Amino acid sequence: MKKAALSIVLIFGLFGCSNASVPNVAKGPAPDFELENIAGGKTKAADLKGKVLVLDFWATWCEPCIMEIPKFNKMADEFKGKNVQVVGITVESPHADIKPKVEETGMKYTVLVGNDSVVDVFGWLSGCPTTFVVTQDWKIYKKYMGALPDKDARIKKDIEKLLADQASNTD
Repeated sequence: MKKAALSIVLIFGLFGCSNASVPNVAKGPAPDFELENIAGGKTKAADLKGKVLVLDFWATWCEPCIMEIPKFNKMADEFKGKNVQVVGITVESPHADIKPKVEETGMKYTVLVGNDSVVDVFGWLSGCPTTFVVTQDWKIYKKYMGALPDKDARIKKDIEKLLADQASNTD
C-alpha cells in the first residue's frame, strides 16, 4: 500500500496537479479577458493579440508550477523581441501570496491575477499547471496539461512553427 501511495505522489510531482499530461490540440478562438496585472493596472486580451502567446495557468502553492518558472523565464528571454509573449495567470491562490511568490521565484514575464471568470472562459482546467499556446490571430493552438519533462521543448517548437507560418503568410 505504501508503494502505491508513493507512486501516486511521484506521478503528481512529475506531471503536476492535473489528471492528464498530454498536449491537446484545442483549435478555436481564445476568449477575451481583463485581469489585474501584478505590475500595476489591468491587462486585456486585446493587449496581447497579434503575438504568439504562451499562457500558463499556475498556482502559488503548486510545486510543479513553480518548477516550470525557470523554463518560462528562459523562453521569455529567448523569444524577446520576436513577437512572442509569455504570461502567467494565477488561479486558486490567495491574492496576498502572488507578488511575494513572483519575487521569490524571479518570474521575468507578465503575471496576471486570475479569477473564476477567466478559468470559465478558457474551459475547465483539470489542474495546474495548464498552458495554452495561442496564435497571433487569437486562436488556441494547443493546450498542455501538467508539467511534462519536455513541455518547454514542445512549446518552443509550437512557437517556431507559428512564427514561421506568420512569416510565410506575409511574404
